[in-house]
Amino acid sequence: MNRLRWFDKRESDGGRYASKEEFVRLFESERRALQRLALLLTANSEASERCLVLALRECIANSSVSKDWALTWARRVVIRNAINLIASPGEQPFTELNGNAERGEDVFSEDGSPSPMPNPQPILALPDLDRFVFVICILERHSIHDCALLLGRSLRDINEARQRATDQMKQVYESNNDSLCFGNGLAHIFRDGGAG
Repeated sequence: MNRLRWFDKRESDGGRYASKEEFVRLFESERRALQRLALLLTANSEASERCLVLALRECIANSSVSKDWALTWARRVVIRNAINLIASPGEQPFTELNGNAERGEDVFSEDGSPSPMPNPQPILALPDLDRFVFVICILERHSIHDCALLLGRSLRDINEARQRATDQMKQVYESNNDSLCFGNGLAHIFRDGGAG
């Protein structure tokens, strides 16, 4: 196919791709869920805000994302930016929790509703790798392979981190009278021995 025909085809398909305005509307309508995701990944409210700004800029700059995949793409970009902020070589890791992370406000609910997770501290207290793997694989339901690619780690590293995180969360779950800490939406993870 010659370049001119490809360009004409791409121009005619423009209506199927998310526009800058659509990404802005998406970030506005999904703000709370994207903030929760960024906060659970970074364990730091300042870093999570920075992550969201970077993710919005990247989504706006990307013009080849299907409208049908815009939210999935936005969540993936938030994950990638959180990884870059926390795991980038040469940068200081964020170790202080502040803002919403300390108070447990608006951090997570299974159905994506604005209601807070009663106590996000167990997830936020996980070591960076274990927390990333728990959020990406268990809460976001990405595959182990996809998580390994995102984090630039081996499948073995990801499996081990997932097991450590799941074991630690299971201990918290069991010591806090079942769903007190995690809500009924995540109870199946700990009753069934982990999510698939």
